[in-house]
Amino acid sequence: METKSVKIGDLEIPTDYWSMDKTDRRELCLTIVDAILTLLDKLVNPEYCRKSLINAIIDSSIETNVNEENYEVCQVLSDIKQIINE
Repeated sequence: METKSVKIGDLEIPTDYWSMDKTDRRELCLTIVDAILTLLDKLVNPEYCRKSLINAIIDSSIETNVNEENYEVCQVLSDIKQIINE
């Protein structure tokens, strides 16, 4: 069975992410979450749980980025996951 998929986008991380203070990193993560949710609202039926969908997207993205050895992206995604699951 063929699965349909939609590319959500590429994540670009500012090179100074790790030198940002905690508040600025959180704000950046929230901006990324907002962008993902905006795309989900356009592409996905509203009956689906947005929190479950974004968690699934982040988990998949972390796995992909680990395989590609993009550990910096994994850290940002992990930070985002922590924020949305607080």
